[in-house]
Amino acid sequence: MPMRLMTYNILNGGEDREQPIAQVIQAAKPDVVILQEVFHAEFLKALAQPLGMDYFFSTGNKKRKVALLSRLPIHEPKSYHPSFPIWRNFIEAKIEYAPNKTFRLLGVHPMANLWVVCELWRLREAQYIIRHAQPYQNEPCLIAGDFNAIAPGDNLRTDTMPKWLQWIIFSQGNVVYRFSIRALLKAGFIDCFRFLNPTDNGFTLPPPIPNTRLDYIFVNAKMKTYLKKCWVVREPGAVTHASDHYPVMAEFGFDS
Repeated sequence: MPMRLMTYNILNGGEDREQPIAQVIQAAKPDVVILQEVFHAEFLKALAQPLGMDYFFSTGNKKRKVALLSRLPIHEPKSYHPSFPIWRNFIEAKIEYAPNKTFRLLGVHPMANLWVVCELWRLREAQYIIRHAQPYQNEPCLIAGDFNAIAPGDNLRTDTMPKWLQWIIFSQGNVVYRFSIRALLKAGFIDCFRFLNPTDNGFTLPPPIPNTRLDYIFVNAKMKTYLKKCWVVREPGAVTHASDHYPVMAEFGFDS
């Protein structure tokens, strides 16, 4: 049986958008969902129950937190949030996809903004998470979330960005720095979407006319052997107003 994993930034706690968020998740049929910008455990519980999923609500440095939903058993869930360099928090868990068989996931949401100073902070976050994941190189492992960063080689449309963000990029000589994603790639993690979709922009922000790819699923070499598909979720119609991000999904075939 295939296993589907989604990463989804639900925007400011998802408040007053519970129904469209649930519609998007239900239509996509993921087995595991890594959420960003969750505010309250009550919201997460209310989202999980009708979807038939278990949940993990984490602690963190900020109101916006990374959280987890899963139809599969969740083992050893943890949240990490050292005040430096982790801006919010990141989560870790083992997911049991078959009896006594697991993969490890890390869910992240680094600092936002394309200003070079913020990208340098994100680089420190990426380096911290890479070191944290180092002991798991011999087991299937993935890192997913809203990375708030641009990958090397990716396109972006600055003409449709907010004026303040255009000004930041202009002030940097029209350069968008890409240190943090480069660090993950250099450490051996594979960008699932780009690996399987080399010519597709894969923009995830903002609906309905996105201009940037900020949401990623990375896998190590062990997890890559199971990777089958990766795509940006653009249906159902509720996805355009459920959040300011499109979700990203990856499908894995553990029986292969």
